Amino acid sequence: MSNNQSNHLPLKLNLNSCKHLALTLDWPIEKICYFIKNQSNNVQEFTLKQIKNGKLKERVVYNPSPQYKRLLRATNSKLFRRAVLPQGVLGGVIGKSIDDLAKVHCNQEAVLSMDLKNFFPSIKSGRVVKFFRAAGCNPFIAGLLTDLVTLNGSLPQGFPTSPMLANLIAFNLDIQHIAQGQKNKLRRTRWIDDIVFSGRLKDLTINVKSLLGAIKPHGFQLNNKKTDYRVRSNNPIVGGLDVSRKIPHIPVVVIDRVCEILYECKLSGVEVVQTAYESDWFGRKKDLKSSLKSRIRHIARYNKTEAEKLTEIFNSIDWVIKPQI
Repeated sequence: MSNNQSNHLPLKLNLNSCKHLALTLDWPIEKICYFIKNQSNNVQEFTLKQIKNGKLKERVVYNPSPQYKRLLRATNSKLFRRAVLPQGVLGGVIGKSIDDLAKVHCNQEAVLSMDLKNFFPSIKSGRVVKFFRAAGCNPFIAGLLTDLVTLNGSLPQGFPTSPMLANLIAFNLDIQHIAQGQKNKLRRTRWIDDIVFSGRLKDLTINVKSLLGAIKPHGFQLNNKKTDYRVRSNNPIVGGLDVSRKIPHIPVVVIDRVCEILYECKLSGVEVVQTAYESDWFGRKKDLKSSLKSRIRHIARYNKTEAEKLTEIFNSIDWVIKPQI
């Protein structure tokens, strides 16, 4: 972080002693140091598996022990949540939802979506300690906090502190993008690693290159495979919702897929479909009935008529799974 960047920070901590840190977090400094020294015994690693668009995707998530998680949550609420983030930074912020994200971009002529590659792992300990130093912590406290919230040299996915801390470190990227958006009459949001711009087709087309070019100078990498540029007639998707109209709605392909599964249950039987049903992120088989019910409930929030039709099919299915003989 350059000196010029450090003048633009959303948070000042000014922590210069262990006593001050302990009082602020309301945790004994001995306990804080214990979890730093014993991270390996207090963090469980999971490989989350998800089938998306027919492809198996895996990612590593780290789950802190209950007590370590309590300490991290205290750090998040008593330090990081004091920050005032730029407008449009929504992921990891209390009270913000996918609805807030999608509504910003509804009914715009064109939408540009970009993804920051390996977002959490790309934020290394060096950047974190520089942030704490710029926020007013002395070198020792900056190092202590960095050791508390990082794992294996970077921000770990799964720690309660990671989303908000990542927001703080991405602050200068947000400021530059917002300035570019305001200058060119474009709307801009960021949900963790997903950045979206929308506006008039002409304005967005002219500025695509400069918007994408702002990523690398701020220490992030663009995931070209997930960069998507769509005009309104091509049904742009933001946060899993179609924003081509005045209000967000569920994409037709999602509704059709739920309908297909329901009809397969009627034709082939629940047992057959349950056996083939996708696993959840932890590699366990999902409960077919509960999962479909949840999907229909989600669809009902945006597409009431379609949800009513799906509910009618759902209620006509015999959900009793007969024991295998």
